[in-house]
Amino acid sequence: MMTATANVSRFTPKMEEQPEDGARAGLYALVAHLFYSPPSAQLLSSIADADTADGADAGSRLAAAWRDLRQAAAGADAAAVKQEYDNAFVSIGRAPVFLLGSFYVTGFLMEKPLVQLREDLARLGLSRKETSFESEDHISALCDVMRFLIAGDGVTAPAALAAQRDFFRRHLQPWYPALCAAIETTGETDFYKKVAALARAFFDLEVEAFEIA
Repeated sequence: MMTATANVSRFTPKMEEQPEDGARAGLYALVAHLFYSPPSAQLLSSIADADTADGADAGSRLAAAWRDLRQAAAGADAAAVKQEYDNAFVSIGRAPVFLLGSFYVTGFLMEKPLVQLREDLARLGLSRKETSFESEDHISALCDVMRFLIAGDGVTAPAALAAQRDFFRRHLQPWYPALCAAIETTGETDFYKKVAALARAFFDLEVEAFEIA
């Protein structure tokens, strides 16, 4: 995951925060959490008991994906989901599914896109936490950056919409469809197929919103 440095003052705050931004930040946080580590029994229960996703029209793909995830969480066993996570994303040797952007953009890990990402993060005043073992192009780290850009924190104001759009287009939009497709087609996933469907529906909505913003 990511942490802010003293340079976060370079962010340009928005004039006013839109009501839907809280829901967007919350969805980014949930996707980041689910891809960073398998959910606990408590988190599965919280997802199952949650209401309709905020900001999603009842008939939208996002609402449908959220309903499917809630149903999957209601019937899921935390130990089984952890085993699924390990089998799909952490297997010894080559994992069936990589969660790193460089792989989907270039076919290799630790390539030029990661260098460019690190340069962009440095300009934003962000860096990888010392306690994190994942590289900055991990899907969870990128979602965490988007959450931070949208919501800020106790010290840093939210970033301008243009900054959110630029980061998303440079570092998430080029490869998230390939990641979601890989998760949805591998035989190693069941619960995480629902997570991938939610992520795809949410990111597709972000693409559409940024195009008209």
